[in-house]
Amino acid sequence: MTTVYRVFPDYSADPVWAVDGMVDLDELPITDDLRDRLRAWNAEWEELVGVRTGRFRIIDKDGHRRWKQSGRYLARNLERELGPGVEIQYQP
Repeated sequence: MTTVYRVFPDYSADPVWAVDGMVDLDELPITDDLRDRLRAWNAEWEELVGVRTGRFRIIDKDGHRRWKQSGRYLARNLERELGPGVEIQYQP
């Protein structure tokens, strides 16, 4: 049976989700480097949408495009580190 995780950002959360909710990255058997990069990716999204300023919309289209590409790369790395039996779906 395949375990499916989805990678997508959310406010003040880790960006990996299972069918029953957010996955705590500290509970996954991944490298500290990947864990840190996933959390930084989520924090970058919060900045892009203006969480602290209450803007809640993306105005930096180029930054958003780069952020999406980075997320795709991180999702592939996550799938590789978690190994066989895990499918990662990337949903920016």
